[in-house]
Amino acid sequence: MFKLNQDNMLQIDGSFGEGGGSIVRISSGLACLKKIPIEINNIRFNRKNPGLRLQHLVGINTLAKLTGGSTNSLDVGSTFVKFNPGSEWNTNLNVHIRTAGNIGMLSQTIYNALYLAPPQKYQIHVNGGGTYGTHAAGTSYLSNVIFPIFKNLGYSVNIDVIKHGFYPKGGGKALITIIPSSSFYKNLNLEERGELEEINGHIHVENSLKKPKVAERILSSILQNIKPNLTRSNEIQITTNYHNSLSVGVGVDIWCKYSSGAILGIGTTLGKRGVSSEKVGIIAANKLNFLLESSETVDEYASDQILPLLFVAKGPSKFVIRKKTMHFLTNLELLKGFFKRNFIIKNVENGYFVHIL
Repeated sequence: MFKLNQDNMLQIDGSFGEGGGSIVRISSGLACLKKIPIEINNIRFNRKNPGLRLQHLVGINTLAKLTGGSTNSLDVGSTFVKFNPGSEWNTNLNVHIRTAGNIGMLSQTIYNALYLAPPQKYQIHVNGGGTYGTHAAGTSYLSNVIFPIFKNLGYSVNIDVIKHGFYPKGGGKALITIIPSSSFYKNLNLEERGELEEINGHIHVENSLKKPKVAERILSSILQNIKPNLTRSNEIQITTNYHNSLSVGVGVDIWCKYSSGAILGIGTTLGKRGVSSEKVGIIAANKLNFLLESSETVDEYASDQILPLLFVAKGPSKFVIRKKTMHFLTNLELLKGFFKRNFIIKNVENGYFVHIL
């Protein structure tokens, strides 16, 4: 899985674990953090379309610009990457994404690289790309679940969405702003949720769906299908939003805040052609009901994304997850190649207790 070659370059097998693009995003970011060159082969080896997708390619090229680093010749479909991060830290970049390459995934590549960068403001101006698309968290989920968790740990990350973009044409526009800690990062201690304080959400819909009131119908369906014994109506604040965009699209994000400081989301729910607004609302409500009935303190979509920062933080972290996703397990194994940290995962009622030592 990992091997140092004669040039002290860390070689990574991109087909291990879930074998997807997150291996590229995490390892290329951590290469910048650790200031070590890497090689990744067999990228997305078992996927229907192996090799780099557009967002992975844009991400690696952005890191090369960010640090003054270098890569081998790359294109969409490349299954081998050689990346040597530089020692510069450029604080202002412009990035263009053709079609609907995901802006959130790009941000993940960048924020994993900047944990230990000089403590100054880094801004990446993104033109093009998607804010909502398949197999990726929507920007509202990132902004209201992942980034607040980061902020509590001492890491400031923000995506200011100027224009939303949906699959397949994208056309989004955003400003990513990142400020690393000037001292150290806090550990995460969330063994219990505490009391539910509020439920918030955003429903984002392309403008052509305004006349049939798609957003309003989704919201009505969500409210009708939340189990009444799990919450009180005055705790729920979900907004409906319509946007001009190049492609028709629907994205739903809902998150819950607890007295312990825990913030959990249901993961982004997308609308699809042929699926009614009411059905989209039912899907989102069922996810919310499932989350409210669980005892997890970090949701399954955040558990893998927060791991790198918890490994960077000096103190031990403790939290509860409902299940060990393949992304979570893959990221744990990947982090072992970059950090000398131990961890314990114990079975608990309806989930797993994670202790990073």
